[in-house]
Amino acid sequence: MPTIDTETLRRHLLELCCSFPDRHVGGLGNRAANDLFAQVVGAQGFEVETTELPCMLWEHGPSRVEIPAAAFDIHAGPFSPPCAQKTTLAAASTVEEIERGGCEGQLLLLHGALTSEQLMPKGFTFYNPQEHQRIIAALEAARPLAILAATGKNPELAGGLYPFPLIEDGDFDLPTAFMRDVEGARLLKQLGAEVTISIDSRREHATTPQLVATRNSDRPTRIVFFAHIDSKHGTPGALDNASGVVTLLGLAELLRSYQGALRIDLVPLNGEDYYAATGQMFWLEQNRERLDDITLGCNVDGAGYRGQETAVSLYGCPEPIRAVVTSVMEARGLVEGPGWPQGDHSLFTINQVPALAVTSENAFFIGSTVAHTPEDKPELVDCGAVATVAGFFADVVEGLEPSSE
Repeated sequence: MPTIDTETLRRHLLELCCSFPDRHVGGLGNRAANDLFAQVVGAQGFEVETTELPCMLWEHGPSRVEIPAAAFDIHAGPFSPPCAQKTTLAAASTVEEIERGGCEGQLLLLHGALTSEQLMPKGFTFYNPQEHQRIIAALEAARPLAILAATGKNPELAGGLYPFPLIEDGDFDLPTAFMRDVEGARLLKQLGAEVTISIDSRREHATTPQLVATRNSDRPTRIVFFAHIDSKHGTPGALDNASGVVTLLGLAELLRSYQGALRIDLVPLNGEDYYAATGQMFWLEQNRERLDDITLGCNVDGAGYRGQETAVSLYGCPEPIRAVVTSVMEARGLVEGPGWPQGDHSLFTINQVPALAVTSENAFFIGSTVAHTPEDKPELVDCGAVATVAGFFADVVEGLEPSSE
């Protein structure tokens, strides 16, 4: 089997993270990243299919709330419409308070338990608690002028951001902004006061590419590899998830001479950090009627954190597949880690497709500290560990060859 040049992987990582400020869906960096992926895997003999999907672009500038005695810098909510107007300040800490109404045309400050976790977008089908839906419906019915959320930290849904945006949804048409919980407590003392709210935010319709790279397209069964290629707006996204994309680029190099009995799909999903999960929804729709031909689905996200072990978790794998995977894990020095439902491997698991996911051993530490922040930089990534994951995937392909059973 061919070997991987880790310096080449490092160059790919730097290009993904540093050539543009980020890889947000629809942006120039995102398109450049997809172009790089297509170029590299195409040179290794993979057939690359590209589909342009509709998306929403978002730009923002400084935002602010002013009261007679003070001013507060705030953050425009992702994909928020703009707002610049004088009004009065209202507040709510429970959904029942919103449902009672009385805040129409006002700036509504949300705080307390109501802002403890990020609300799922209206159209997000994979995870959308009824309580989140109730809050969103109550806000739309209450018709405030704008919504300002005072938030703390929510690593499970919002990564390491502090404060975090309570609402991140291009289908939500009320202006939104967010601020630190401690600043929200100060502003709350001005309840009923006249305020001027300015949210500098713009959104527009665009398109974004979704790629699928295939080798051995005529084979009846396949292994599918995922790594989401997008990053949060304004973040380099080295661990989340340039390292995963580089893993697939390394895998393409290892499989450049592969002529086995399996079809190989490399899918840089474009939308894991985007409110509409556009690439994920597209892949699911395109594959809904042919999921049965997937022998194994693999996802890599957050792998290669310097100084940490690499962990593999398995989902619904029959014993022959589990035996192959665990044998390769042992040979490659990888450990078995706990399951984590938040990743793109859920596309497999919710459809009863055997799956595995690869990440760094302490994935929660990544999620609670650097994910979704400007600190997610290339120096956090060990490209030697990335090369090991690519080799692990290649060994799994070899181990699952039908002729080897």
